[in-house]
Amino acid sequence: MSKKMIEFGAFMSTANFWYSFNGIVAYDDIYRQPGDAPQQKSFAARFTTVLRQIYSLIGLVNLIWVLIIEASFVVVNFIENSDFLQAARNFTFMGFVIVSILKILSNLRQRSRLSILMQKLYEIYPKQSTDQPPYELQSHLSHYRRIGFMHAFTHAFTVGTYNFLPMINYLFLAPLLQHTDVVRELPYYCWVPFEWRDNWLYYPLYVSQVCASLTGLGGYLASDLLFCAATVQLIIHFRKLARDIEAYQAGCSCATADVCTQQAQRDLDFLSAAVYYHSHTLALCQLINEIFGLPVLINFISTSFVICFLAFQFSIGVPLDSMVALVSYMICCLVQFYMICSYGQELITTSENIGHAVYNHNWLVADVRYKKMLILIIRRAQKPAILKATTFVNISMGTLTDLLQLSYKFFALIRTMYAR
Repeated sequence: MSKKMIEFGAFMSTANFWYSFNGIVAYDDIYRQPGDAPQQKSFAARFTTVLRQIYSLIGLVNLIWVLIIEASFVVVNFIENSDFLQAARNFTFMGFVIVSILKILSNLRQRSRLSILMQKLYEIYPKQSTDQPPYELQSHLSHYRRIGFMHAFTHAFTVGTYNFLPMINYLFLAPLLQHTDVVRELPYYCWVPFEWRDNWLYYPLYVSQVCASLTGLGGYLASDLLFCAATVQLIIHFRKLARDIEAYQAGCSCATADVCTQQAQRDLDFLSAAVYYHSHTLALCQLINEIFGLPVLINFISTSFVICFLAFQFSIGVPLDSMVALVSYMICCLVQFYMICSYGQELITTSENIGHAVYNHNWLVADVRYKKMLILIIRRAQKPAILKATTFVNISMGTLTDLLQLSYKFFALIRTMYAR
């Protein structure tokens, strides 16, 4: 078994990268103890913080500006009774931008509670290399990094495709194929009260949309990755607790009363520590739900609508270059659904295994008080830890099926209305 030291920050590094991509520090320093006095920042550190906040504010304002001009395009499109397919395409963009803005604002609003969550997770994290092997940290970290990379790569590839395909067509493909009727296009349909196609305004508007998409990408990915990283920590502790309980040898078969009494006390101490560990981990699950529940619910609803409009565009027919971007976007949505729902299902399974571990371990020769206390922890484990998108949605693999069914129902409705 590997003795390599795995830091707590290794699980949070990917999410922190995407937060820093937008100039956001999601939570306070977890390595500072609660009783320690805050260190005085140097002038350079304070100046860097101010620049980071200005950068973050500019990115958020630009993202909101792009959302407004995208929504304006949809309004003008309906007023003029123009191509509904273009409006449907903008709905997919708007869903992504709205969710990104809400995630960014939610993280900023929940920063203090997020700091408390990270601090509590760090407190129970094994910090010594000799203590880490029973937790199987490398296995969990490798799995999280694989699925996190898939989530981030698919989204980054999709955003890059939308951002640079119009410019590639205009600057390279059109001259190469000797097309003279190619017009300037932006990555995303928008309406602005000025003409931009035949003058220099095209370039700043193009850059504004690209920067907004990158800001949205950072906010979109960071929240999901931090949510799943915190869930991985809970799964690690539930599995460790189940293994410890199942491996514990309770009671003794000796005839010496003093030895049996001492063993009975050790059994009660072990079970008390296990009950506290179990309750503390369940409380952390509740805190995760309170912090991330609303953003995840909005994310699920928005992504369901996005899948609906993507399917609608597939059914109408789109050019080949647009087809590549749409397929990539569909894969993004499915990967995101799978990542969140799979971790939700794994959390349910590992927390339920606590009850099985209690029943399976050697308790037959234990003291009667120990046996009675086992009933309490088994009963509590029968109500598993569940990730919740507020009180409305429990996150599991069944949720994935429900969301896809919801998307199909909306798709069928819009397709019928369009046919009429």
